[in-house]
Amino acid sequence: MTVRQWISGASSLAIMAIAAMPAAHAQSGSQRRMNVTPYLGVDQIVTGPLKGEGDVLTYTNVTAGVTAQVQSRRVEAVVDLQYNHSFGWNSQTPDQDAISGILSTQVNLARGLSLHAGALATRVRTDGLSGATPFNDSYNSQVYAGYIGPSYATQVGDINLNASYRLGYARVEDNTNADFPGALPIGAFADSWTHNLMGSVGFAPGTLLPVGLTASVGYDREDASQLDQRFEDKWGRVDAILPVSRTLALVGGVGYEKIEISQRSPVLDTNGTPLIRNGRYVTDKSSPRTLIYDFDDIIWDAGVLWRPSRRTTLEARVGERYGGMTYQGSFTWQGRDSSFALVVFDGIDSFGRMMMGNIGALSGSSLDVVRNPFTGDLTGCAFSATGGGQCFNDALSGITDANFRYRGVSAQYALQRGPWGWGVGAGYSQRKFITPRGQAVLVRGSRDENWYGNASMRYSFSNQDSVDTVLYVNYFDASDARPNVANYGGYTSYFKNLSRRLSASASVGVDGAKADDFDTVISAMGQVGLRYSF
Repeated sequence: MTVRQWISGASSLAIMAIAAMPAAHAQSGSQRRMNVTPYLGVDQIVTGPLKGEGDVLTYTNVTAGVTAQVQSRRVEAVVDLQYNHSFGWNSQTPDQDAISGILSTQVNLARGLSLHAGALATRVRTDGLSGATPFNDSYNSQVYAGYIGPSYATQVGDINLNASYRLGYARVEDNTNADFPGALPIGAFADSWTHNLMGSVGFAPGTLLPVGLTASVGYDREDASQLDQRFEDKWGRVDAILPVSRTLALVGGVGYEKIEISQRSPVLDTNGTPLIRNGRYVTDKSSPRTLIYDFDDIIWDAGVLWRPSRRTTLEARVGERYGGMTYQGSFTWQGRDSSFALVVFDGIDSFGRMMMGNIGALSGSSLDVVRNPFTGDLTGCAFSATGGGQCFNDALSGITDANFRYRGVSAQYALQRGPWGWGVGAGYSQRKFITPRGQAVLVRGSRDENWYGNASMRYSFSNQDSVDTVLYVNYFDASDARPNVANYGGYTSYFKNLSRRLSASASVGVDGAKADDFDTVISAMGQVGLRYSF
């Protein structure tokens, strides 16, 4: 299970119990709306070097997309999907196709029963510049990820029953031959299927006993094509909550968990080196499955839960898991037109499971999906003033096929007030890889670290004019011989409605990247475009 699912599952009953009120806001029957807008667009782009080597490049982007917001008694959905084809004007800007977008939806099928689905598509760098902005060149990879599954919640007397299942799929498509300067084959992620099954039964404090109790069980599995890797996590636990005041409670839990990670061996050449093809290990299908991680032990944690109002919740826990101490926590605040969330996480994860957790964290009927005007790609974060936003920067940095111990902190803030819209996201993470002893490139104990920050501002002068400004920074500290990469930049875009369906845009921006043993490259960018909405 993902770290965010663990925090959510362990504390959902506690939050409801201590507040003695529903944790989610109610939706009245009058709050129904549907806004679906297909569009076509054309943009003229030019980039040129301000520092470092490079040529002035020109290309034309033709886009087709759709944005949709649906909110009714049964359906809540947000869609922002775009197809982009770039026509290069010379040999340095080859033609490219890219698909990017976000989907988040919830369908209430019956009383207590709902269907959840989410998806993301975007591009990432595969030229060794992990975390840097993808531009139109031959070293980009296309990422697809999504999940679907039902959840059920009901109450029988004083007993609360919950169950959920998610089926997920993640895929990275590229043609990385590891033949560019500084390239290093790392056994890149190809695709994987994930399964997440959870169930719980419990009661709130003050109903059957002074203390509230919840018993939970879960099963997680991921099957990845790279080296036929398999992750399995089976767990069960009992959580308790003891209110000590109107707003404060003591929380804790104890249980049992068994995690196994196994894979087959790569094909070796005559020198005993793993064979690489298109940037990925070639799996020896005849090799036996090897257990590379085996955790089987009692788990426990304890902490406090503070909820002074229905808008504010703080939870902090310390415990023992994975053979050592763990520290987890979360703080959320939901204002009338703004939201803030902070999460401290610690778990065993992979690229595929990280993507499922990030996409699953999206919710709400309104998301501000910010796009790079020069490439059409997502900039890393989707903000929501009603909560449920998410940043994908960390998950999309340094993609590998390995599982890893994943620890860090992430925070987001969003505000929508009058003509102003703000969004800020930042975080830090450390990945300590779990790989067989003696495996080339990524070895047991190696680690990556990633720092990121995104900020966006939108101001509407009127119904006809608006301006967007975005700033971003990312520093990826890679393990082994891979380069450390710093990427930073910003841009400002102006939008003008020329008619009810036709709009124009103009953007200027700067992007900088610095990798070990490579000169700093700073590029200036410009864009003008037209969009017709149907």
